Amino acid sequence: MLDRYRKLYRTPGSKNFSVAGLVARFPMSFVGLSTVMLIQDIYTSYKVAGIVNACGIIGFASAAPLLSRLVDRFGQAQVMRPSITISISSTIIFIFVALSQGPIWLLGALAAISGAFSGSIGAMVRSRWSHVLNSPADLKAAFALESAIDELVCMTGPVIATLLITTVHPASGMILTAGFLLVGGTWFFSQKATQPPPAGHPAEGARTSAMRSGAMWAIGMMFVGAGAIFGSVDVAIVRFTKASGVPWMAGILLALMAAGSLLGALAYGAREWKLPIYKLHLIWTGLLGVGITLVLFPSSLAFMGIVLFVSGIAISPNMTNGYSIVEQIVPRNRLTESLTWMNTFMNLGLALGTSIGGAAVDRFGYIGGLTVSVIAAWFAFVVSALTYRTIRDATEVNSRGHKRPSILRRITRKGRNSKAETVSLTGAELEERAGVVNPAEEVRRYPTSFNEPDSRI
Repeated sequence: MLDRYRKLYRTPGSKNFSVAGLVARFPMSFVGLSTVMLIQDIYTSYKVAGIVNACGIIGFASAAPLLSRLVDRFGQAQVMRPSITISISSTIIFIFVALSQGPIWLLGALAAISGAFSGSIGAMVRSRWSHVLNSPADLKAAFALESAIDELVCMTGPVIATLLITTVHPASGMILTAGFLLVGGTWFFSQKATQPPPAGHPAEGARTSAMRSGAMWAIGMMFVGAGAIFGSVDVAIVRFTKASGVPWMAGILLALMAAGSLLGALAYGAREWKLPIYKLHLIWTGLLGVGITLVLFPSSLAFMGIVLFVSGIAISPNMTNGYSIVEQIVPRNRLTESLTWMNTFMNLGLALGTSIGGAAVDRFGYIGGLTVSVIAAWFAFVVSALTYRTIRDATEVNSRGHKRPSILRRITRKGRNSKAETVSLTGAELEERAGVVNPAEEVRRYPTSFNEPDSRI
């Protein structure tokens, strides 16, 4: 199983940018936890801690797509070096203001600035994989590998941060956040050889949003459902372990779910699937619904741990399929922005799952929160089923030329020496050069299964 991943890392420069990306995005798993624990310790208020943490989430979610659009246009290093400098500086100031018991509004503003300028490192790592790989099967394996790395980060990050916060200093987690971003970001953005070339200013007719496609909204809603699962499961499991008299087991149970997702990512990416990506997407969202439904039945800690591990196996394949579909249906010069939109949708789902799941737990106990998780999982499947044709049409239209060397469309032009020169273009690039609009975008801008989403999300 690991041979496929060893092959990926034999691609020149891939191991360096993948590991550097891991270091740079390592804080994503514990920055919220660190913020809450620091503010609660100093201000003795979970309400204040929640408000400040929400400011950071809103800052990231609102600014990340715009920042990624600039990255696609001007280049990763050119945009992100000054951006992460601002983010790190804001985090350091945040720590000093918190320790000095400064005004809450200032803490919220600093958290928002830090989140807004941190950028979506995971999307930029995946964009680099798309740049250095030509085989769709290898690219799917690379996305699965990065999903596995995300799960590894989520398993280990909170444990390390919590240990330092409780044994060393309340600000240890935030210091760790700044340190990882400084070291990992500097290392990642110093690697110019694997950086996708900047697209520059788009042509006048090409200045359209990456979210014009109905398929993008369909995949985005799947990520909303996935985020809602994570948010509601978190609060439900905390209540479940507390009701069982072992609140410290919450982290272990959630780590088991992440471990299942890690195993699912590695196993899924190691295999070359014969079915087209849009069919895999529908099948795996269905398996996710079945898996998450199982969490309603356990009444013991051991049984719950087993069920969470099994249900987690279907999580990463869904993330991999979602990112792979996005990679196929958008122009290369908007890839980072488009992948970042998916992360934004997931953060939206996370916020919804936490809030709705928390309210359900308060009223119905842990079973209420788990019910929200099940609803979120089947919401993702229903959206996938209702938008199946939209996703199929979008992937088939673009896959005729996109990133597949054996079927690249070719055009002939005159070189400087008046000799015919054959130039390879992807389908999306050819359509953009010719001014052709993706037919799938004209037929249905948004999925029919829900009302037109607010474009400001």
